[in-house]
Amino acid sequence: MASSKVTGLLAAMALFAAPAFAQISSEGGPIYINSDRTESLERERKVLLVGNVDIQQGEARLRADKVTLTFAGKDGAGNSVGASFGQIQSMLAEGSVFYVTPELKAKGNRGLYEAAIDTITMTGDVALMRGRDVAEGETLKLEIGNRRTTLDGGTGRTRMMIDPDAQQGSNG
Repeated sequence: MASSKVTGLLAAMALFAAPAFAQISSEGGPIYINSDRTESLERERKVLLVGNVDIQQGEARLRADKVTLTFAGKDGAGNSVGASFGQIQSMLAEGSVFYVTPELKAKGNRGLYEAAIDTITMTGDVALMRGRDVAEGETLKLEIGNRRTTLDGGTGRTRMMIDPDAQQGSNG
């Protein structure tokens, strides 16, 4: 039991020791993670974060019930715990997912961040709020570096409420 706690701690430390290319913020920088439980699956190059997961990077924040971090392997990885992990390849957030930046707030049932394409995709009763504007649908795609947002209605339609007065106040 003590050895599994040490392995989890070492895996978490390895996560912070190497710079990660994964971004939940367009600003980049270190990623800070809190959760009730952390489990390292070294052979699968995964770290499971379970319970009250809270991930912050810059001014961006991702919260969920469970997050699975998948790492790309390092070339020439050694035998130590930290050596088996590389860059973060993806983050899968499940259950009451919230993504917040100074510009927007988004919620859904599931969120997937893919580092290779620098994109967050949220699904399941998605709501997106920018200021007083609100949009709802089934699938929300946030291309972080490109600053492009796409909302799909799935089997239904997208719904929006736009407050033009709020837009004029922010541009003036």
